[in-house]
Amino acid sequence: KNFEDIYSIPWKSYIGEKLEKKHYDGLKIGFINIPCGGYGDVIQCKNVYDLFCKWYPSANIKICSTSIEKFRNLGIQDKIIALKHKNNDGECKRFSQLTMDYRIKFDLFLVIPIINRSFDLTDFKKLIPYANDWNTYVMSEYNDIDNGPYDLPIGIGGDNLGLFFDYNFTFKKQRFIKNPYALVYIQPSPEWGVHSRYCFLSYLEMICKKYSKKHKVFEIVIPPWIEEDLIYNYPFKKKSKDIISKYYSLCTLKLKEDEDILLHSDNKNKYSLILRGDILPQPREKFISLIVDSIDDILLTGDESLVDALTCCKDKTIWYQIAPWKQNLAYNLYLETGNKNYSTFKTTCGIIKGFRFKNDTDSLI
Repeated sequence: KNFEDIYSIPWKSYIGEKLEKKHYDGLKIGFINIPCGGYGDVIQCKNVYDLFCKWYPSANIKICSTSIEKFRNLGIQDKIIALKHKNNDGECKRFSQLTMDYRIKFDLFLVIPIINRSFDLTDFKKLIPYANDWNTYVMSEYNDIDNGPYDLPIGIGGDNLGLFFDYNFTFKKQRFIKNPYALVYIQPSPEWGVHSRYCFLSYLEMICKKYSKKHKVFEIVIPPWIEEDLIYNYPFKKKSKDIISKYYSLCTLKLKEDEDILLHSDNKNKYSLILRGDILPQPREKFISLIVDSIDDILLTGDESLVDALTCCKDKTIWYQIAPWKQNLAYNLYLETGNKNYSTFKTTCGIIKGFRFKNDTDSLI
């Protein structure tokens, strides 16, 4: 009925057929990854890459990304092909602004994920001249309703294909921290909305009030941007100190360079707080171990960190930094779980507690 439907005929004609090694042996597959802030886009690409390597072991699969360093920071040592930009800033770029120096001609491309704009094959062909509708496929972020259509729309509800839960995932106990600790993994402003600092300060106040009298020494793992703000952003630093000083007599900021910065000191009580700026980022395995061993109240954002927490720790109370473009994800989580805290976008940090799907088979991959 529609001309565009002819591109689905080849793969639909094989539904129900047995997959054999001859179908993928030596197949050259390129994963095209152009992140746009944070690590979630990189982690999503890596997760699907791992599945493809497991499903098609004799295929030749490569990740082509503008953010090789992010893959390295997550402990990914596989050979990654660089997508280059003339100013060495590959975040959020169009395909036509990039170049790739690689001699092997790929048979198949998976662009993962599509971010900020709809996929434009004409633009993509400026990076890969031989790309076409028969060899190029695109995957969305979770519940992205703004930049479709997609070949693989992932997320919850509607025609989405589900979330990537890995219940066979194994991890080792974290060895970074001996004291009780909270974990914070959110993104800064303005990239992630305008309330990132307020979101952290609200969480900090709640954590201090709830846990300060339970543990003489308590720690909070923070992302690099909060560490930098605590050093260089005086208003944010002052507001943080004002909160901390109500509950702790001593607060230090631990940096990656084995250096401690004293943020607050008095003689009111014997309780101390350590802000750990020396831990994140970590490879996914270690990051999940940090989630598992942290206190029940955890502050997260994005796609992959949320799903990792839901996978390993369903009973944790997840305080979620809802970015404007994640409202659809939050709303559909509400529809699937019946959790009213997902149903509105009135607060800076939404709360997710006691996560359960109403039907565990409805929207899961």
